[in-house]
Amino acid sequence: MRLVKRIVGLVAFGVLAGAAQAAEPGLTATEIRIGEILPLTGPVSFAGEAHYLGTKVALAEANASGGVAGRKIVALTEDDGYVPARSFQAAQKLLADGVFAITGTSGTSHLNAMLPMFIEQKVLTLVTINPAEQAYNPVKKNVFVIGTDYGNAIYAGVQYAVQKLGKKDARFGLIYQDDDFGANNKLGYERAMKDFGLKSVVAIPYKRGQKDFSAEMLRVQNEKVDFLVSGGIIAENVAIFKEAKKLGMTDLRVSTVWTAHLPIVQQLAGDAGDGYYTADYMADLSDPEAAPFVAAAKKFLTADEMKKVNRYTMASYSGASILIQSIRSCEKDLTRDCVIAQLESGRKFSVNGATAPFSFSPTKHFSDSPVSVMVSDTKNARFVRAP
Repeated sequence: MRLVKRIVGLVAFGVLAGAAQAAEPGLTATEIRIGEILPLTGPVSFAGEAHYLGTKVALAEANASGGVAGRKIVALTEDDGYVPARSFQAAQKLLADGVFAITGTSGTSHLNAMLPMFIEQKVLTLVTINPAEQAYNPVKKNVFVIGTDYGNAIYAGVQYAVQKLGKKDARFGLIYQDDDFGANNKLGYERAMKDFGLKSVVAIPYKRGQKDFSAEMLRVQNEKVDFLVSGGIIAENVAIFKEAKKLGMTDLRVSTVWTAHLPIVQQLAGDAGDGYYTADYMADLSDPEAAPFVAAAKKFLTADEMKKVNRYTMASYSGASILIQSIRSCEKDLTRDCVIAQLESGRKFSVNGATAPFSFSPTKHFSDSPVSVMVSDTKNARFVRAP
């Protein structure tokens, strides 16, 4: 069943018209339609729901100040259930209905299923939920990516261990998923091992969906690993933290990518998840610099919706926000080409502190945002910048 959500607000301006505008998909006399394909159900629905809320905030914010280019901006959201075949079907449906841009692209394999269609039909696409390399390397004229590489997050965690924790002579280990996501993590780990001259004593792959990590963690213990890099997503990280606690590995330090920068990981791990490190290009909701974003979210979301806000909300808000900023710069000639030119103009985009300001260029459609290392403070249900 098709899920369609419209995000609406006050529109005070008159309608701009023109032959070029009328020819653009997703533009009507009163609306600018953008599309999202998100996992609103399935194993990572927490990410899809959070992403949807970020778009909702950005669009409500824009509409409350008079709309965009004289029109109300709305989002048509399709649920793919985190199934690539459904992602492709959802994309087909949205493009047939007509959308000016796409701002939700689900997971890596899901984006892979849709990307050729987006490129062929020259659909303006902002990738925010999963900064997959294939979306920006090589550059695609109509595709822009906010974020950084998973390998860069892994590298940042290891770098912190060496430079701040004094782990230069430690025994390092890696647990990674046996797929493209894991391969990316492994590359970042291997680069860090080489650059800092470190000793890796074990690198253990696991299968997607694996639940029991007792054997892997026993091996980590037997190899006397001091610093473990966990390339898990949600349940995998939780299982690894709990197994380390069960085995009494109190001195083990664990670093992850941003898939663990989530309240749900802390909640599921309990005290076993206190003190792990995670690297992310998005700010934490508790960071002072994120206060403008939090204020905007509280203005347009209900108390129950605020409970679902996380780093994926901030990521989607960033994508929708720069799209709106660029559309506003094209009010006199609202076309995809004009918006693309604005995006790749080199201008510095700010997004209410959700992430650091960033820019694109004609040869760089990837923000390659800087990464910060954070520490899980489970007791206070937050992540704090690592000292």
